[in-house]
Amino acid sequence: MTKGIRLIIFITLAVLLTVIYWFFKGTVLPQDTIGIVIFSSLLMLSFNTLVLEHYFTKPTDVLAASIAILLLITPIKKDLVNLGAWYNTLFFFTLGLGILSVVSLALFAPNKPEDATQNKISKLLKDFVVRFGSSKVQFFFLFVLTMFFYIDSKSQYFLFLFIYSAFVLLDPWKFIMKIPAFVKQKPQEGIGQIFGVQSKNTFLVKLYDKRPSIKIFDFVEFKYSMDENKSVRTGLILDNYLLNQEQWVKVLVSDEISKIFENKIYNTFNDVNVVFKITNPENNNYLEKFVGLIDENSTISTIRFVYNSKKEIFDGQLLEVFIRGKKVLYQVIQGITKIETLEQKNETGYIVGEAIQLGIWSLENGNFEKYGWVPFINSPVYIASPIPVPAIGENEYEIGKIPNSNYPVILKKDIALTHHTAILGVTGTGKSIFARNLIRQYLKDPNTKVICIDFTDEYNGKFSDLNPIKVIPDEIAEQAFKDIDFIEKEVGKNYNKDNDATLAKRKQVAINIHKSICDFLKNPDTKLSIFELPDVSNTSGILEYTKYFFKLLFHIAKKDKSFGNRVCLVLEEAHTVIPEWNFAGIADKASQSLLNTIAQIALQGRKFNVGLLVIAQRTANVSKTVLTQCNTIISFQEFDKTSSDFLANYFGQGIADTLPNLKFRQAIAAGKGLKSNVPMIFEVPHIDEPEPPKNEVEEKIIIEKPDTNEKNAL
Repeated sequence: MTKGIRLIIFITLAVLLTVIYWFFKGTVLPQDTIGIVIFSSLLMLSFNTLVLEHYFTKPTDVLAASIAILLLITPIKKDLVNLGAWYNTLFFFTLGLGILSVVSLALFAPNKPEDATQNKISKLLKDFVVRFGSSKVQFFFLFVLTMFFYIDSKSQYFLFLFIYSAFVLLDPWKFIMKIPAFVKQKPQEGIGQIFGVQSKNTFLVKLYDKRPSIKIFDFVEFKYSMDENKSVRTGLILDNYLLNQEQWVKVLVSDEISKIFENKIYNTFNDVNVVFKITNPENNNYLEKFVGLIDENSTISTIRFVYNSKKEIFDGQLLEVFIRGKKVLYQVIQGITKIETLEQKNETGYIVGEAIQLGIWSLENGNFEKYGWVPFINSPVYIASPIPVPAIGENEYEIGKIPNSNYPVILKKDIALTHHTAILGVTGTGKSIFARNLIRQYLKDPNTKVICIDFTDEYNGKFSDLNPIKVIPDEIAEQAFKDIDFIEKEVGKNYNKDNDATLAKRKQVAINIHKSICDFLKNPDTKLSIFELPDVSNTSGILEYTKYFFKLLFHIAKKDKSFGNRVCLVLEEAHTVIPEWNFAGIADKASQSLLNTIAQIALQGRKFNVGLLVIAQRTANVSKTVLTQCNTIISFQEFDKTSSDFLANYFGQGIADTLPNLKFRQAIAAGKGLKSNVPMIFEVPHIDEPEPPKNEVEEKIIIEKPDTNEKNAL
């Protein structure tokens, strides 16, 4: 019986109740207090029986009924004086049910296992209030008390009201509605018989030659001979086979499928182990979340599952599996096609997916917690259901979400900064925009200063809204290069030894750069600066100048604690600043000296609140001494084997193999800076960067546009 028909029956009963009252009392609606109580209790009894609690009662229904009755009887206590002690019995019974229903709801913790003490108590209270406190019970109790104490039991009015209440409680309509179907019903035909059991929840069914038409994902029901109570099981057809010239199907049975039908039975069972098709099943979304079954060779860290679903899934998809009542989440990393030989030349093709364990989601902590066991074979695998939005801490930042879900990936900004972070990925994957947005998040901390080491003009105009300054003013930088050039020439003439003049120049260069860095760190009005190079071609001089900067910055951090600031050094296009030794170029000695200085910061910087943000396209070109000190790695799409092999040490080989398949704005994250310290694929949201001022854009175009005359001359 549909909800619409039940609503029509309720309206009919309400009209009938009005007619009864009008016939005996002469008015359409009650005018006295007792009449209002009787009329309201019968009306609510009808509504709850037919509409609100037609299938089952929830604690919220008990609470609603308790509140309604208390609001009805409390103001009219003096009018119910005939009830005597029964009034107090009714009042405290109703109040107690309301309180217990609230407690059962408050105690329930969805993020804890079902066998937790808190949830056990909640279930006991829930079962009690649902059994003894349904609105049928409460409103019928109110009606009976009022009727017996205020209406003559020998009157026709009493008789009609009693028949009406009994009629509603028995709910004969559901039987009446089935009469036409029962009269027209043909003998039922089963589709087949259970022939084997692959596991406790997967049955093999040999189909009859003559049977109703069936297809994959049809729902079925049967009685299993091994069940003591021979209760009806409901299941889902997952696959079909042709074996030994006979047709077979595989049927999955699970608690989730049983809940769909709420113990409703569609067929008449004369034999056990005979499977019947469920025609016109209740609408449900089970097939919208069902993915497949756990396959053999699954481990604690990685599950394998046979994909058998109407829904498309992709790498990075979040899945859930119930293990001993606990919801454990996994992320898809691979899909493999397979062929299974059934008999002779009969084969069946299928897909096996692989997913790594992320763990149990803790709503309280906002992270994944590892679970230490493997799911049972043939356990159902589902698309992860949404979660309540977790709270984001003051020093945390949501860098993205797991694809096709609302599970957040949260970064602890202070740990990510001081313990060094690397952002990797080829051009065009969203790496640079993500990095610049992360810099903006760092700058929200009033005690954080950011210095971008930009040798490629990458940040030109990108932070115009933040008014960045040059950490070394142009005039000081130019003078420093002149002094360094003088030093190199003099040392070269003097058999690579310093003299008084070169020592004086070195001291002056150090003083000027030291003062510039201190001015930036002390200035409360500037939080972002760019470290650029003057337009010179002396490679060894560039390296020497850069080394001065890093060495003095670290000296200030150790001696003066950066004047109370945390300092983030952004190494954009890191291979230009910290190349791997075999990519160092012509000035190997000077390059190695610079690498050693930066490596010292990487090794000891967190002790003095100096952190690195390393941004690079390939790991092969970047110093491993520095890269291995990055405790948080965020990698966008990578294609080269060197990067994949290196990152496999952080992520694990399985998830590292997905690097070439990542889509635009997708990345893999792992490390100490993440709230969930497990490798995972996530999706970066669309980020809108502030537009640079128009004059800066035009200036950049003019600079980059080749000169026509020069081009023709070449």
